[in-house]
Amino acid sequence: RVYRSGVMSYFTPEDRTYLDTLGIRTVCDFRTPEERKREPTSWNKVPEQCLTWEYNHRDVSLRGYLRPTEALTEEIARGCMALLYRKLPSTLSTVYADFLGKLSAGDLPLVFHCSAGKDRTGFAAALLLTTLGVPREQIYADFTLTNDVVDLEHELFEHPRSSVGLGEDRNYLMTCSREARAPLLKAFPEYLDAAFQTVEQDHGSVENYVRKRLGIDTAASQRMQAHLLEE
Repeated sequence: RVYRSGVMSYFTPEDRTYLDTLGIRTVCDFRTPEERKREPTSWNKVPEQCLTWEYNHRDVSLRGYLRPTEALTEEIARGCMALLYRKLPSTLSTVYADFLGKLSAGDLPLVFHCSAGKDRTGFAAALLLTTLGVPREQIYADFTLTNDVVDLEHELFEHPRSSVGLGEDRNYLMTCSREARAPLLKAFPEYLDAAFQTVEQDHGSVENYVRKRLGIDTAASQRMQAHLLEE
């Protein structure tokens, strides 16, 4: 019913044939206009609805969280990722509101993706699972599953246009050590912690954020649960 993904530009013919069997109706592409231009999505049959949003790529750029003269280290990289996650609830509030709105409307099956499939989409999945009543430990397990199913270090070097969520910072990061770069390409629980803590500080709870900031009221949440949960 719902799929979380990274960039959808490098499908083989067999991949496209398989995707056709899923009957995807709605795509929510969380990437910036620059990211979409650099790595266009490639489908055999374009789904009924393809949602995109316009926002500044600098809002999700690593450079915005680094001092100009600062060399990247593993510790600094982890700190930058935590800062990014603290910004996601406000920076992408419109994106997340529309995404959850599509789910509550039953426009399914739906795939939501960004470039790496772990940061912008990772927090979106956490919001969805929270709204569905999934326990927090399972939400973290879903988030860190990324580390088992995709090698973003490999993807970064495999495809010359690949940004894996790093956008304009790709060339800079390819010259850094693998150890310094690693935290940017992994899904660590502390990143979700940073986002959840920000939401709870600003709104009292994730539920309040979803209801008041994103506009997904109790009725919409119940519709979402009806579409996505089994007895």
